Amino acid sequence: MAKGLIDEGTIAWNSISQNNLRVQWESAVFEIEEQFMKIACCTTRSLSQQDFELLRKIAGCQDYMAQENFEKMWCWLYLVALTLSSDRIKAMWNSTSPKWIEGFVTKEEVELSLQGPRSLQEPGTFILRFPTSRSWPHPDAGSLVVTYVGSDYALHHRLISLDNVYSSGVREMNVKVKQLQDMLFEEPELSRLGRIIRRH
Repeated sequence: MAKGLIDEGTIAWNSISQNNLRVQWESAVFEIEEQFMKIACCTTRSLSQQDFELLRKIAGCQDYMAQENFEKMWCWLYLVALTLSSDRIKAMWNSTSPKWIEGFVTKEEVELSLQGPRSLQEPGTFILRFPTSRSWPHPDAGSLVVTYVGSDYALHHRLISLDNVYSSGVREMNVKVKQLQDMLFEEPELSRLGRIIRRH
């Protein structure tokens, strides 16, 4: 995995930068998306303006991006794309009705959305997200987190173990592996898919 991350990151940066030390963020966006969609084996759902804003935050850049900004962002994005390349996760990412995976959102955005305009949404409401604080080489990089309103009317964040969702050994044995959606709804604390509400 590390070799792929470094090799593909080097190719992507060379393609974006054309040997310049810094590139305009706006001119890098197309190439970043193309690389992401290639690794995620995704053809239907492209990155949104909000996704790009989050990527820019992760990179820590404004109008211009240097190689170190790109590498910071790539160490997060590459693992997310790899996760989405799994057929079971990809189907959820491509689904727009319902929108299972909201896109790239911060913990704060999810918490604000689940709090609703007046109070917490009803218990069992949950949103799936990729944690922005987990980049390679963190062991949880590329994992999904479910944030939900508990029966105690508090917000909870739980890392989803993707080992149960896909593993080459299980696939070879032709054992029926549970869909992630089914696994989520089997959890007693999860009953309703929430949405991201952006307040401008």
